[in-house]
Amino acid sequence: MRRLKAIIIKEFFHILRDPKSLTIVFLMPVIMVFIYGYAISYDLKNINAGIIDYSGSRYSRDLIKLFTNNSYFKLRNLQRTKNPIEKGEEFLRAGKIKEIIIIPADFSRNIVSGKGSEVGFIIDGSDSNTANIIYQYNNMIIKTYLTKVQKIKNPLKVKTKVYFNPELKSSYFFVPGLIAILLLMVSALLTSISIAREKETGSLDLIFISPLKSSEIIIGKTIPYIFIALFEGIIILMFAYFWFKIPIRGNLLSLFFFSLLYIIAGLSLGIFISTSAEDQRTAMLGSLMLTMLPSIMLSGFIFPIESLSKVLRGFTYLIPATYYLKIIRGMVLKGAGIKSFLFEGGVLAGMSFLLLLISTIKFSKGREKTK
Repeated sequence: MRRLKAIIIKEFFHILRDPKSLTIVFLMPVIMVFIYGYAISYDLKNINAGIIDYSGSRYSRDLIKLFTNNSYFKLRNLQRTKNPIEKGEEFLRAGKIKEIIIIPADFSRNIVSGKGSEVGFIIDGSDSNTANIIYQYNNMIIKTYLTKVQKIKNPLKVKTKVYFNPELKSSYFFVPGLIAILLLMVSALLTSISIAREKETGSLDLIFISPLKSSEIIIGKTIPYIFIALFEGIIILMFAYFWFKIPIRGNLLSLFFFSLLYIIAGLSLGIFISTSAEDQRTAMLGSLMLTMLPSIMLSGFIFPIESLSKVLRGFTYLIPATYYLKIIRGMVLKGAGIKSFLFEGGVLAGMSFLLLLISTIKFSKGREKTK
């Protein structure tokens, strides 16, 4: 028992001497419970939808009120544009709206005459789960509307079209998302151990005394991994295309350009982690914590951002995958052009610059301490 007691005490001392690992062990479950508790929700709210009301009558306004007087939809008037349907389709491709509601010009006249008027719904089917929920919400609102005009025979004929994924295959949604998650995770992991490895082997001191500038060292350590990550991204995309039959409807050069920006953002995040970590193990754990969990839970990969709480929704804007998911799904599934994602591309470029700048400053400070 004394020998056993000695081993137990020794092991406790080892645990207490490594507070960083201990913090990660206790912090990870708390973060996961917090995120899962707020993020896992299949109740979609504040769905962006476009409305085109060619009728402008009392009956059409009553229908629109049912879509606006709830927490499910946020309507955007598309009729103010020159070509409402074309503009709506453009917004669908860019991911700015999830649905277009079309009320024809003869809506009121056909309802009153008893012929039955048509109402059109165009749903973004790239996310099969969200598309199904929107379809159910539409049916619920239409049923409520029918109770208001129950004295009229055959008041409505609903026509629904699903764009980009008519069969509502879930693989169309998840596989491009997996590409985004894997690219970020691998990119950050590759560079997160680069400087940490130099610290462990002791070769960092030799780099410190070299005539190279800190910015040159940071950029020099980033560039080789760009080619590795790009090559891996091409392999994953080819696998998705040939094996899962995921259509690539957008321009490949545009996708390549945005993928490059995204990879640089991931590598920059890895470099930032590497300059902060003392060893490779801490760097690897840090990169996994900052990429995998937030990207899976908070970027829109599984759960729509609209369903998150306001606090968590604020965190989504700090995650590079949030922006790239819109880009890759928009380009691959919807055939959206480069103009639709200039904002997302600008944010990724800004993130890369900021992370590289902070990493260079931190590296320079560490260099000065050794002199």
